[in-house]
Amino acid sequence: MLLKQKRVFVVEDDPTNMAIIATVLKDAGALVIQDPWNYDTIERLVQSLPVDVILLDLMLRRGESGYDIFDKIKSRSELAPIPVVVVSASDPGVEMNKARDKGFKGYIAKPIRRAAFVQSIAAVLDGEPVWGGDFR
Repeated sequence: MLLKQKRVFVVEDDPTNMAIIATVLKDAGALVIQDPWNYDTIERLVQSLPVDVILLDLMLRRGESGYDIFDKIKSRSELAPIPVVVVSASDPGVEMNKARDKGFKGYIAKPIRRAAFVQSIAAVLDGEPVWGGDFR
């Protein structure tokens, strides 16, 4: 299992997308911590430590974007070292460079493709950024 025992924190407000992402990650051996409401995300993340990688949607509820959550993550010393990857249906042509410039470790477009998704997460966990091309 490619992601065996890896702890993945997923911020995704769409229940269908959350179910798909969680199932794919669990099938690859990951322990998935779900944040479906993006309510008190930072506190939930701190309580869930250790976390190996954070997957973050850009379009969220409560008037916050994934970029807002990312800024909060990076402002906390205990969270800042954790790699954060965008998983979004937003236009990669618009958002990918913005995410890279901000400090994300990758961008995976929705809808995800099972094998490529797992391989992309494994690459980020190995220290490789996941940018460019079609990640679906």
